[in-house]
Amino acid sequence: MATEPIEDRGLDRRVGQRVRALRLRKGLGLRACAELCGRTEEWLRQVERGEQRLDKLSTLVSLAGVLGVRDLGLIVEERLQGMTCVVSDGNRLRHEAVPAIRKVISTPIYPIETISETPAKIEGIRHRLTMAWSMWHVSARPYTALGGVAPGLLTDALALHRTAEPTERRKTWAILAEAFQLAQRFLYCVGEPELAARAADRALLAADETDNRVLMALSAWTSTMAALGRSEIEEARDVAESAAHHLEPELPSSKAALSVWGSLQLFTAMAHAKSRRPADAWRHWDRANDAATALGPAHHNPLTMFGQANVGIYAVAIEVETGRSGAAVDRAKAIEISTIPSSNRRAQHLLDLARGQLRHRDSDGALASLRLSETYSVETLMFSPPAKQTIVEMIEASRRPSPTLLDLAVRARVIA
Repeated sequence: MATEPIEDRGLDRRVGQRVRALRLRKGLGLRACAELCGRTEEWLRQVERGEQRLDKLSTLVSLAGVLGVRDLGLIVEERLQGMTCVVSDGNRLRHEAVPAIRKVISTPIYPIETISETPAKIEGIRHRLTMAWSMWHVSARPYTALGGVAPGLLTDALALHRTAEPTERRKTWAILAEAFQLAQRFLYCVGEPELAARAADRALLAADETDNRVLMALSAWTSTMAALGRSEIEEARDVAESAAHHLEPELPSSKAALSVWGSLQLFTAMAHAKSRRPADAWRHWDRANDAATALGPAHHNPLTMFGQANVGIYAVAIEVETGRSGAAVDRAKAIEISTIPSSNRRAQHLLDLARGQLRHRDSDGALASLRLSETYSVETLMFSPPAKQTIVEMIEASRRPSPTLLDLAVRARVIA
C-alpha cells in the first residue's frame, strides 16, 4: 500500500492550522462554518487536524469565501506553486433591457426649450412610476415588466428636469430620484451591480436637491442594496446606518419615515449577517420588527416592501447567512406566504429557504422550494446567483440527479 509522503502530511497539518485560525478570527463555530461551506462538521474537523486534504478547487473557493479570504495562498500557500487560479462565472445571463438603460444613464439629453406644463408632466410620470411598481409586485415576470418601462421613464424624467422652469426644479429632482430608484432595483435584480451602483448614485444626488429626508433615505436604501450586490459589506452597513440616523428626527410624526427607517434596519442586519456577526444582525432586526409592529399588519412600503411579512422573511435570510439552517427552516414555517404582496419577494424568500434546506441536508425540500419559487417568478430564479449555486450543489451531491432537478437546471440556465 502506498503511503503519503511525510512532507505532504506536514503541509496538510499547516493548512488545517491556517483554516482553524481564520475560522476563529471570524468567530465561527465548526458547525456554522461547515454549513456555510455546504459540508459536514466532521469534514471540517478533519481538515483542521490535517487528516482531510483541501484538493478540490470549488471547495477551497467556497471555504475562502466563508472565511473572508480573497488570497487563496493564505490557506494553501505552497500548493499553489506560483500558479494563479481564475474562477469564471460561467454563462452570464444579461437582460435585454440593460443596454437601453445603460445608454440613458451614459448619454446626456440636451434641452431644446423650457416647457410650461411641468406640473402636469410631473403627475404623468409619477403615475407611470406607480404603475411600474404595481407591475413589479404582481407580475410573474417582474424583470420583463420593469425592464420594458424603465428606459422610457428615465428618458422622460431627465428630459422633463432639463426643460423645467427653475421654480419647478425641486419637484423634478424628486421625480428623477424616484426614476433612478426604479432603475437601480431593476439593475440590481438582473445582476448588473456596477450599473445598479451608478443608478443609485444618481438617485442620491437627485434626492439631495429636494431636502426631503424620506426621499433621501429611500435613495440611500437603494445605494445600500447596490453595495450589498457588489459585496461591499462595510459600505452597505455605513450607508444604511448613517441614513437611518439622519431620518430619526422624522420618526415621531411620519409613518413614511418609520417605514424607510425600518427598511434600513433590515439592510443593516443583513450586512452584519454577511459579516458573520449574528448578535449585531439580530439587534437591528429587532428594531425593524418593532417598527413593523407599530405600523400594523396592513403596511407594505411599495418600494422596499417593508412590513411585518418582509421582516419575517429577513429573519429566515439572517439564519441562513449565519450558518443556522435548521433555525431558518423553522422560522420559515411561521411565514404565511400569501401575506407577502410581491411575487418577486415571495420567490426570493423561497430561494433563501431552499439554501437553508440544502444546508440542513433536505434536498427534497430544497427542490420543492425552488420549484415553488419558479411559479411566483421564473425570472427571479433565472437571475439569482445563489439560486443557481444551490442547483449546482444539488446536482453535484447526487449520483443520479432526478429529471425534475435537471429540468429545473435547464430552465434556470444552469445547464445550457
